[in-house]
Amino acid sequence: MKINKKIISQTLLILLAVGVFILIGLKIDWVATWKSVKNAHLGWFTAGILVMLISHFLRGWRWNLLLKPAGYPLNPLRAFYAVMIGYLINVATSRGGEFVRCAMAAKSEKAPVPTLVGSVVTERIIDLLVMAVLAMLCLLLQFEQFWGFFDQYLLQPAINYMVPIIIGMACSVIALFWLKNKKKTYEHKSDDSQNSTNHTGQQSAAKETIFTKFSGGLQSVFQLERPAAFILASLGIWIGYWLNTYFMLKSLDVTVDFTLANALGVLIFSTLGVIVPLPGGAGVWGTLAYGLTLIYGLPQDQANTFGIYSVAVSNLLMIVFGSISYLLLYLEIQKANKNVAEG
Repeated sequence: MKINKKIISQTLLILLAVGVFILIGLKIDWVATWKSVKNAHLGWFTAGILVMLISHFLRGWRWNLLLKPAGYPLNPLRAFYAVMIGYLINVATSRGGEFVRCAMAAKSEKAPVPTLVGSVVTERIIDLLVMAVLAMLCLLLQFEQFWGFFDQYLLQPAINYMVPIIIGMACSVIALFWLKNKKKTYEHKSDDSQNSTNHTGQQSAAKETIFTKFSGGLQSVFQLERPAAFILASLGIWIGYWLNTYFMLKSLDVTVDFTLANALGVLIFSTLGVIVPLPGGAGVWGTLAYGLTLIYGLPQDQANTFGIYSVAVSNLLMIVFGSISYLLLYLEIQKANKNVAEG
């Protein structure tokens, strides 16, 4: 009986997430937390949900802009469905949603998965750059509160990881040139050896095709037809996240006095929590509560209240709208397949 390593690793991550939830949960005054959440301001709450959905739609629309140069434009609405389905999967698996998102888009748009995956990698790089800009803005707006945190948790890790990132990029460039050189060498082989190496050549061609498709998705950002729209969409996504954080803070009595600048700091905390590969938002919960207490001096029980509230709302949003998106995308795929069969 073969043991599936992916299932084992995912099970361990889920167990670790459960452990984190239990550890934090033991420190929480659940009566006070429920009272605060029950009295949440409906107007701010609704505004937060709407702006988050708009941000997710912008992510799908930006994905379409990114894939057009690669020759695989996406339907913006179906791209939004795929994004939401990916978030739904992330509730349970933390990282698996990105691959499911690409798989769903491949079914609905008939685009190659390697190209879709390459475009998602590019998206993540762009998001990292936007987050870096927001982190710098946060530091400028709240220098006294944030410098120590920024230096310890963002600046120093960035410096430490810079060397391996540069090495990785250099290796990627070398590998690309090596593959191109190998292709040229193969094309100049004599006809006498062509038959004996035909099978190997087909395998190499298949591998190179996958690499080429992945590379096409990765490099499409340099061939954008509408770069200004892509930049505005990228900023719009993160401004939406920022406003969502602000609206969520305003909707609870324990964080109602937080400003828009404070909300930017809280967004940085939650983004760092997303980086922690734990399903269910366990990492977000922990980093939010830690940051609210460390930087803004919020009492630990109130910081935990907002952490619970934020993670619960986010997970519920992903489950509800992700499930609806899966149903709608499934129906569209079935309709498209039926039209092809009748045609």
